[in-house]
Amino acid sequence: MSAVEPGGDGPVTTVRSWVRFLAGFAVLCAVLLGTSALDATGRWGLAILAAVLVTALALETVGRRSTVVGALRRVGLGRPGGRALVVAAVVSGLVLLVFPLTAVVSGAAPVLRPGWPWLLVGVLAFHGIAEELVWRGYVFRRLRVGRTFRAATWWTMPLIAATHLPIVVTVGPAVGLGAMLVAAVTAIPLGYLYETGRNTVWAPALVHAAIDAFSSLLIVVSLTVPLLALAVPRRLLVPRDRRSPRGRARGRARRPPRGSRRRACGTGSSCSPSRC
Repeated sequence: MSAVEPGGDGPVTTVRSWVRFLAGFAVLCAVLLGTSALDATGRWGLAILAAVLVTALALETVGRRSTVVGALRRVGLGRPGGRALVVAAVVSGLVLLVFPLTAVVSGAAPVLRPGWPWLLVGVLAFHGIAEELVWRGYVFRRLRVGRTFRAATWWTMPLIAATHLPIVVTVGPAVGLGAMLVAAVTAIPLGYLYETGRNTVWAPALVHAAIDAFSSLLIVVSLTVPLLALAVPRRLLVPRDRRSPRGRARGRARRPPRGSRRRACGTGSSCSPSRC
């Protein structure tokens, strides 16, 4: 898969395009951080997701001739890639496996919080989908236009890390700096899952929700385990009929029809038997 289809967005290269891009990023971050400051446990995750989604759709539709369905696809809520979802589920399971393993080692039985099913939905909605709408659905998608995957990821890292600065103040430098490091490093596998998952946020949202459950003891796990997604080759995640559409089009343009080659061979021109 080549560059992200921007849906009309140009590359972020000029001063004007950077100003517009950063303005949209600031609006999304203000909504995400502002609503999450009310409650970051996940109990209000669906409300936070709704606020972020409405803001993201407004940025995609205001001043454009765009339908809501088209805007939903651009922000990353289209049909996901099944293979990327499977990889994301496996990686998320490995991240969360550290909790029962810790309980076995320590001898303490894990205790579920009251109302944990609703809390689980809220965590996925907030830490998974809402945050990925900002990080991958807006930042990475816009910076990917006209850039390689590596370049877009490098540009994404400092922006995502900077948004975790409030954790340094509210929770402390140990957890805050760890969160910034995890956010920067995991931009690589989460961007990879985004692209191989049909440019949707579903697969990275699963992994993101899992790694956001870390504590200071689980930073190493949150840093290393998501990188396992990169071990799965891109050709196994992206269906063959979706790989490099521009390359296939160029190949078809260069290959003459079979009938035309036969006609050329029958006009008396020199033609080798191997080609005819």
